[in-house]
Amino acid sequence: MKAANKQLAEWDAELNQLHKRNGDLGLKVQMLEQELKEVRGDREEIRNSVSTVAEFPEPADLLNQLKARRKKSRADLADVETFLEILGSES
Repeated sequence: MKAANKQLAEWDAELNQLHKRNGDLGLKVQMLEQELKEVRGDREEIRNSVSTVAEFPEPADLLNQLKARRKKSRADLADVETFLEILGSES
């Protein structure tokens, strides 16, 4: 009987330690969740304050610049227009 009581006391102490540790972890999770909410809020404010409009040169001008730099470029006006459409849709 004494051995069983001793074992129960040991398990009780271990259980208390686990509860304490889990309680500390729960508090840490709450703190991290709060910090994440604050950071996400800041990010949204920044995102809303920055203009995301990108202005690109005219496709023909861009093609002329490309041809001036790379004389043997095989790109044509349709290619340049497609590139600009892709870039415009990503911003």
